[in-house]
Amino acid sequence: MKKFHLFFCLMSLGIILSCSKDDALVVNEDEELILAYLDSAGLTDQASRDETGFYAYPITINPSGKTQASGSVLGIHYKLYRLDGMLIDVYDSLDGDTLIMKQGVNAIYPVGIDYALSYLKEGEEWGFIIPSKLAYGDYSYSTLIPENTIIRIDIKLLEIRSDDDVLEEDLRAISKHFTDAGLRDTVAYPGFKPEVLPNGMIYMTLEGGSGSTPATDQLVSVTYEGRLLDSTVFQRAPNADLFEFYYNRGIVIPGFETGVGKMKLQEKAIFYMPSYLGYRESAQIIPSVQAIVSDLVEMEVIPSYVEKVGPFEPLIFEIRLIDIN
Repeated sequence: MKKFHLFFCLMSLGIILSCSKDDALVVNEDEELILAYLDSAGLTDQASRDETGFYAYPITINPSGKTQASGSVLGIHYKLYRLDGMLIDVYDSLDGDTLIMKQGVNAIYPVGIDYALSYLKEGEEWGFIIPSKLAYGDYSYSTLIPENTIIRIDIKLLEIRSDDDVLEEDLRAISKHFTDAGLRDTVAYPGFKPEVLPNGMIYMTLEGGSGSTPATDQLVSVTYEGRLLDSTVFQRAPNADLFEFYYNRGIVIPGFETGVGKMKLQEKAIFYMPSYLGYRESAQIIPSVQAIVSDLVEMEVIPSYVEKVGPFEPLIFEIRLIDIN
């Protein structure tokens, strides 16, 4: 069976990249540099050291702000610097929407930023100084991120969402896209009506099939095209390169399995799935530079699908069921 990023991979973002120097030496050097910076910036009395090793200090507090729990979906803005003041990246109101990610589930890189987010209430801004072992370790990118870089990041927590909030947003976007794509057109698709499944998916047959649907442990062969709602194609399996998997073993993303499970031989169908049935929170890489993401995929720090599918992306699949064995 061919390997493919439809498979539901466990995240590995909790991995901390190794240091090129002796680990203890790097930790000690980082600590000295961080303490010197706090002193020079007049932050010694404001900053507290987290047990994991980073330092946190409030910039704007909101005592009555909404609190979060591990696994909360957060919308943030940030400014990311090296400790020497070099700006690495910024994401703020000029970028439009807030940056959405899920905290506390190993879906954010660097891992130190994941840990740091737990400090904020909604409406607050905090500064964090993150030692290299919790940042990029011995990874380097161009001249912007040298090996063993200590980072400073200012984070504003603009909103806290629940999983239900995310699902409602997904369903609104899916319904709009389905209508805009003309798939409710009974002239273009006579006899085929969209079906809204209990899990929130929209399923619609485009060309009829015959016979039975797949049963547990049967090997199914399909062709398909996977798209984002903006019509970006993130993967294809054409006739010359069929995708095969054993049905109902939980080895493909849940929405894909649900959709294929309703199909008959030679049926062609399209289905829209909310993000929780796809790649869910995927992963948020900071900074989200394609070269960095590709490097992390190659190093097996993050799954390959992160290159194509961002956090909380509803998905579209157009599939034909070729064979069942």
